[in-house]
Amino acid sequence: IVELDYNPLDKSWVAIDRAARLLSSAERPLLLIGGGARQAAPQLSRLAEMLDAPALMTINARGALPDGHPLALSCSPSLPAARRLIAASDVVLAVGCELGPTDFDMYVDGGFRLPGALIRVDIDPEQLCRGRGADLPLLGDAKETLQLLTLQLTDAARQGEERADAARRLAAAEMEPEHAADLAWLHRVRDILPQARWVGDSTRLVYAGNLGFCAPRGNSWFNASVGFGALGYGLPAAIGAALAEPDRPVLCLAGDGGFQFTLAEMGTAMETRARLIVLLLNNRGYGEIKSAMRAADMEPLGVDLYTPDFPALARAYGWRAETLALGTPEPLLRQALEQAAAAANPTLIEIEA
Repeated sequence: IVELDYNPLDKSWVAIDRAARLLSSAERPLLLIGGGARQAAPQLSRLAEMLDAPALMTINARGALPDGHPLALSCSPSLPAARRLIAASDVVLAVGCELGPTDFDMYVDGGFRLPGALIRVDIDPEQLCRGRGADLPLLGDAKETLQLLTLQLTDAARQGEERADAARRLAAAEMEPEHAADLAWLHRVRDILPQARWVGDSTRLVYAGNLGFCAPRGNSWFNASVGFGALGYGLPAAIGAALAEPDRPVLCLAGDGGFQFTLAEMGTAMETRARLIVLLLNNRGYGEIKSAMRAADMEPLGVDLYTPDFPALARAYGWRAETLALGTPEPLLRQALEQAAAAANPTLIEIEA
């Protein structure tokens, strides 16, 4: 591992030059962007454009390349289309990316493969040594390292936009119908409140978003539905996000099961006047676990919940509240969201599944 301190006389330039040569010689380069690269958004866009390389973003990196950028890929690396793209790339540059199972082996099938040459950029030396061994590990800050790389590269055409578009379309086609419908609904909400930050619990809408939500900017999509999938995280985390940026609306995605783990924080939201909108999907149980049990030919057990009247409960705390369906027409959905974003008190919108 070569640590980069960016002295032109230091041997770190040898490593940068080697990385630039590898990338310049690539026919099918690819960027894998992790949460550690979120602060390097301009440098990532510039590098992707110079290399004409698709940029595949993990859950925590969504929006590092904004929605609409022709090289941006917001689909999960666990989807078959994304895995085929990775496997077909001859040089992969992973920036601030753990290459961990929560993104790359979400379904625990062991199917992730990265046969091409791998360059890894990370500020943590231990992280550079984990998982798939890098052919060229670079220890350093993502922004500064990418700036150095761009000094050594020239623009090239490698059909990157075509590769990204093909992967994007195939990933959408491979998605389960329920996930595709949920994702389309999330994008409707995003287009109505493009400035919002999204904070998620472990719930169906978040699972769909992790598969393909296109964030309009970085640092606007995070949740607890990966790893151990802790229930109850969404509401307190969303309150914290709202207090950190009081001029920006926060959308909290929660389910009827997880939301009940931290109901008392509704009082905290009122006390702090958090600018918060909870989108609560109510399917009256642990739907994903129930589906998994049935898929394994198990009798569902302990997954059907007694759920309270959430809108009444919210009003008891002083919140605004209403109920909508996932299929609510655009004008009504827009009216509900815009009123919630402008309200002085937090709002709960129960979404009937």
